[in-house]
Amino acid sequence: MKLTPAPPPPDFRTSLAVSYDAVADRREEMGEADWRWPIAERFLDLMRLEGKTRLVEIGAGVGYTARWFADRGIDVVATDLSPAQVELCRAKGLEAHVRDMYDLDLPAASFDAAWAMNCIHHVPTPDLADVLGGIREILAPGGLLYLGVWGGRDMEGMYDDDFYPPPRFFAIRSDEALRSALAQVFTVVDFATFLPDHERDDDGLHMQSAVLRAP
Repeated sequence: MKLTPAPPPPDFRTSLAVSYDAVADRREEMGEADWRWPIAERFLDLMRLEGKTRLVEIGAGVGYTARWFADRGIDVVATDLSPAQVELCRAKGLEAHVRDMYDLDLPAASFDAAWAMNCIHHVPTPDLADVLGGIREILAPGGLLYLGVWGGRDMEGMYDDDFYPPPRFFAIRSDEALRSALAQVFTVVDFATFLPDHERDDDGLHMQSAVLRAP
């Protein structure tokens, strides 16, 4: 896949919701990649160690990960900007809300943990601090955030062969840039990179995996 450099379209947030609505049924059929579950297990272990029981998933998609945490005794709220995906979350018995990362509209300090997998790569770099700050606001002091995203280079634009209609805007960040941005808002507990099994790195990208703590 080739990312063509471009600024975000003026309506990119509305466009993202349309894109994910269009493929909600396909994402339901795909499920989640197996490599995600050991990461979720480690985060759940940390939550239990610290007695944390209330989690918000940001960019929950169709709700597989939120359901996984709920099945293990965690009080979960799922959020996503796609109404179609939120309906699929609710069909799994989850509390789910249509929310944009820019405006989560949830009570301050109401969660002791958050999960955000592959969603902040839709946030242009000038907006990243504000979006991260909004996540911090809904976490209690000392709350945990898991954040995973594809990255490894600094580039923003649209993928030429994106099968999501309309194509989505992406902001990909180098390890140094992402870690620096995270550290301005959270305490970085752990930051690692890896290439999941069976994934390709044609663009020189890898997964960036971070455990963060709210001040």
